[in-house]
Amino acid sequence: MNGSKKFFGYKAAVGAFLVMFVNLGACTTLGIFLSSLSEYSGWDLGMVGYIGTVNTIGNVILSMVAVKALSKFGAKTTMLISVLACALHVHFYTFATPGANVPSLVFYYVAGFLASFSITFGTHAVCSSVIADWFVEKREQISGIVFSGAGFGAAIWVFAAGQLFKVVDFKGCYRILSIFILAIGLFSVVCLIKDPKKMGQKPLGWDKAGAAANAGEAVEVPGVSKSAALRSPAFWVLALALLFVCMSGSAYMSYAPSWWQANGLDATAAANWNAIYLVISGAVLLVVGKVFAKVGPSFFTAIVCVAFVAAMACMVALNGHPATLILVGCVVFAALAYPLNASIPGLIGQSVFGGRDFAAISATLMTSVYVGQALTAPVMNAFLATEGGMGTGWIFFGATALVGMVLIIVS
Repeated sequence: MNGSKKFFGYKAAVGAFLVMFVNLGACTTLGIFLSSLSEYSGWDLGMVGYIGTVNTIGNVILSMVAVKALSKFGAKTTMLISVLACALHVHFYTFATPGANVPSLVFYYVAGFLASFSITFGTHAVCSSVIADWFVEKREQISGIVFSGAGFGAAIWVFAAGQLFKVVDFKGCYRILSIFILAIGLFSVVCLIKDPKKMGQKPLGWDKAGAAANAGEAVEVPGVSKSAALRSPAFWVLALALLFVCMSGSAYMSYAPSWWQANGLDATAAANWNAIYLVISGAVLLVVGKVFAKVGPSFFTAIVCVAFVAAMACMVALNGHPATLILVGCVVFAALAYPLNASIPGLIGQSVFGGRDFAAISATLMTSVYVGQALTAPVMNAFLATEGGMGTGWIFFGATALVGMVLIIVS
């Protein structure tokens, strides 16, 4: 390092935070736009909801490409691709026209696939590499702050969209958002994402890490190999559990604002409640690691799954009775259950299999996560076609979360 005052790593961490803020924040706003996209295009909510399925399929495909792109071109280039794709993704929604025509649906689905570039080329994996390049010390602390950009970023984007709904339609809202995406994203990538080697600097704590490595032998990390994990019943039980809980968690994130609007809230009010949910969720993510370490995997799983069931009960109670107290229950309980999507796969998987080969095991387990998320739209679409509609869907997703809880505890 050329002097601690000139250390650029903290600026790079701010850049990674802002890239997370832009990409995951903007992509998380889909839920509050679903009703508007459906009403404008003439396609029913079930068909429009398949945007999420296309996005999930894109995540699976591009996650394999993103790793190779990162190693070949570096974080700066992949992040630039992610920001441009994010702006293009929101702009594609504005190409729709009324009349339930196929081109509109194609534009929606292409937009969902473009969001996959934002998520895979510019979020957790890429930002982790930036942090790893700049920090040996404080890596976990910096990672937690950077990753919180997803939750808090989503809250701010959702709130901003809600305010824009007061003065412009969804197309105007998306056009304005695309300008901010480009402005913040391009500034972050061009000015803040730098390679320490090219700047002639070393990661924070590199000298202490080198001294520690020279002082003693490496400690063996406990756990099992990927091949051993794949042969164990625990792996397949956990994979099935993740499919259930991630399908349930994804349903709330995708359809809750539409349900609120169907029960009397306007687009701005729905966006405001969703923003509150995301702010509380971000706060939950900041403490989730400490809670998990204190109470253990089984009790932690029970807490978040029971909280999700309580949220589903509130969603059902909301049917025809949009009382503020019930909405508070929907938001608070769902925020407590936010780790179903954000933390359960990593925390529980490492608890079961250890850290020895967990990167490879986690990548395989994520297939179940993506499959669960992909199933959300067709399952909800099936309920929308019944007399009970979305209300019955919430009962089903609450039940699947309970099944997932039991399977996780068994694993």
